[in-house]
Amino acid sequence: MKQNELFPKIRFKEFTNAWEQEKLGEICSINCGSLDANAMEHNGKYDFFTSGVEIYKINKYAFEGPGISIAGNGANMGYLHLTDGKYNAYQRTYILQNIEVNRMFLYCTLLNNFLSKCEKLTKFGGVPYLVLEQIYNHMIFRPTYNEQTKISSLFSNLDSLITLFLFSSVC
Repeated sequence: MKQNELFPKIRFKEFTNAWEQEKLGEICSINCGSLDANAMEHNGKYDFFTSGVEIYKINKYAFEGPGISIAGNGANMGYLHLTDGKYNAYQRTYILQNIEVNRMFLYCTLLNNFLSKCEKLTKFGGVPYLVLEQIYNHMIFRPTYNEQTKISSLFSNLDSLITLFLFSSVC
């Protein structure tokens, strides 16, 4: 959906009202981890999110509950993880919590358009990085909660089918 359009071209027929447009920072809290990437512990109890793709372990947590992590720098900048339970984060990893929309809908929305926008707005030094303002001001199109749930369910089912297909083709 383009910036100036509030009605998607493809949608479920029972939904007809316009989508609202809001800043990401207005629909969730955004916090940053505070630990060095070397704080990971191989036999740790809690998940530890860094700016990498892999999820590491650690023995102390700073965050609790459902959320989304965003890698804030490096080669995997903008990479997303769904977070649950107790966990911690590297100092350049952003954690979205208290999400006022369907979390899976937001995750799918960010997967669809956040990284490409980040790449255009990236701050470059020795290592590319994001700043809080870029994440906070990222615009989200927000349908009703029922439509969000239906969309996220569709994508979850597609993910399951793809995983099943990939697993069956390997075996």
